[in-house]
Amino acid sequence: MKLAGKVAVVTGGSRGIGAGICEELAAAGAAVAVNYTNQESEANAVVERLRGAGVPARAFRADVSKKNEVDRMMDDAAEAFGRIDILVNNAGICPFSDFFAIDEATWRRTIDVNLAGAFFCSQAAGRHMRRQGGGSIIHISTVTAFRGGPEQVHYAASKGGLNSLTSSMAVALGPYGIRTNAILCGGVPTDINRRQFANGVPAPKAKSRGVPAGRIGSPEDIGKAVVFLASDDSEWVTGAALAVDGGALVL
Repeated sequence: MKLAGKVAVVTGGSRGIGAGICEELAAAGAAVAVNYTNQESEANAVVERLRGAGVPARAFRADVSKKNEVDRMMDDAAEAFGRIDILVNNAGICPFSDFFAIDEATWRRTIDVNLAGAFFCSQAAGRHMRRQGGGSIIHISTVTAFRGGPEQVHYAASKGGLNSLTSSMAVALGPYGIRTNAILCGGVPTDINRRQFANGVPAPKAKSRGVPAGRIGSPEDIGKAVVFLASDDSEWVTGAALAVDGGALVL
């Protein structure tokens, strides 16, 4: 129970990697605020699972690209749970598209959700952490920011910006006891990347010859890394980009 007594906010926590992160944080003892935008029933299902395990949890709706909604959500979460100790900026979109087919609206929406959204959430939650004397902010980034992707130019660019935001925030927020790190997520099959797999989304941890670890990732793999970065086990870790990718970056 490394996170007993802590309160975590997970953006995009209603499904996929976000839901896995919520469950791992709860298993470590944290109360969890599950953010969603449109997937209310899925968010409520996650909340019910966490509550069924004896963990305080609530769902909060907010479009992370809209600052006023983010500010309200963070204030509501702090009021409901008494504090905010951990923020996981997981919400993100990846509308796969040929380079020449990416229009202005798609480009701007991708940057707004993936990069501006993380900034708005960090700023709002960071104010609560500053008053409390510290906290941990974790951005869910991707190895694609380094490796690139033929239909992910806009997505990779937004995550590259997120990596830069990580290092800058570590410097800016360090004096307030707030650590900021990023997880470079590897191949975890979810609804967002179904098109990358020929036969739909494979089972988590299915065998794969594409990475040194020999299998694809699961939401729980990312969640366990989040728990490490949120806990005191990583108290001397900030500004880091931790690859949780089965070794994809070394290929």
